[in-house]
Amino acid sequence: MEGVFAPVVPLAAALVRHGHDVLVATAPDLIERVRSFGFAAAVAGPTAPESADRARSDPEFAAGSQPWRIGAVMFARIMATEKLPALHVLADEFAPDLVLHPPVDLAAPLLATTRGLPSVTYGTGLLLETDLIEAMTEWVAPLWRTAGAQPDEHAGLYRNGYLDPVPTSLQPALGPAASIARPIHPNLPGSPHASLPAWTAQLGSRPVVYVSLGTVPIFNQPETFAPILQALGGEDLDVIVTVGHNNDPVALGTLPPTVHVERWLSLAAVLPRCDVVVCHGGAGTTLAALACGLPLLLVPRGADQFPTAAACQRAGTAEVLTPDHLTANAVRAGVRTVLDDSSYRAAAIRLQAEIEVMPTAERVARDLADLASAAAVSRR
Repeated sequence: MEGVFAPVVPLAAALVRHGHDVLVATAPDLIERVRSFGFAAAVAGPTAPESADRARSDPEFAAGSQPWRIGAVMFARIMATEKLPALHVLADEFAPDLVLHPPVDLAAPLLATTRGLPSVTYGTGLLLETDLIEAMTEWVAPLWRTAGAQPDEHAGLYRNGYLDPVPTSLQPALGPAASIARPIHPNLPGSPHASLPAWTAQLGSRPVVYVSLGTVPIFNQPETFAPILQALGGEDLDVIVTVGHNNDPVALGTLPPTVHVERWLSLAAVLPRCDVVVCHGGAGTTLAALACGLPLLLVPRGADQFPTAAACQRAGTAEVLTPDHLTANAVRAGVRTVLDDSSYRAAAIRLQAEIEVMPTAERVARDLADLASAAAVSRR
């Protein structure tokens, strides 16, 4: 998943620059994307869309209606089981000294445990909800027992470190991760010097709204953009829409000339040209917007999007529209509110200031290398 890979790109690149060998184990649909950054990569586990489809038919998914439930079933009952054997094969060949993984990869900390390796979780957004972690811990516990290990009380997520990309005002409490957490500057995807389409040269005479529903197919189907584009297409705004690599911009139909649709744009290059962000509350886009001091209109649909949206609303940086309130009129009013009420921008700028002083990937990479070296020495 792009939202899981993108946050670790600066850190992995820093490790490579410092002379360390990095191998990224990922699903087959992301393998070329990973290699395009110059990283060594190997296939391990099923794709997220395949896992999501299978999760819907799992009895544990049907047993509840929590927004996080499909993710918990995907990660604990499907992906971890199928990824673990491939990780063992890769570990035999690669002989790692450290395992670095996102909070949704539950095979990685088990691999590290059975091989006596340190493992560090890199956060992709807010700390996972307690109920979600409890469910995943229960469902992945049989894998730990089969491996001859005592099941970890948090599914192995908080063993030797947790890298937190969320500013303190957005997430003041880190719960079970508090004693091992350290901040890291969130990734702003792309280069600030990346080429942008010719139409961006005309921006600036009126407010610019950036719209994204992320890259996960279950959340960014073309039809889900309809109320947003209906709301903004006739306003005195320039609207920039990215639909993800899995969608074709033409699927959004005929749009007014003020609406510009692309598959992907460098957020580092395009967000500084914007005034407000409309998105699903995915952590990557949300943190990128806040890193640029931009207020948000959030339209969460599932997974961790609801707690992220709620945190942004509490911090005063966002208006939120839940699925049952997502209409063109509501979107139009929401965008106008965050544009016209300067308190939203002021709150976003306060969070931007917090983000700017968070440790860089370069700094964190040095500390991870020290951890790996110390662990390697202790195993000799």
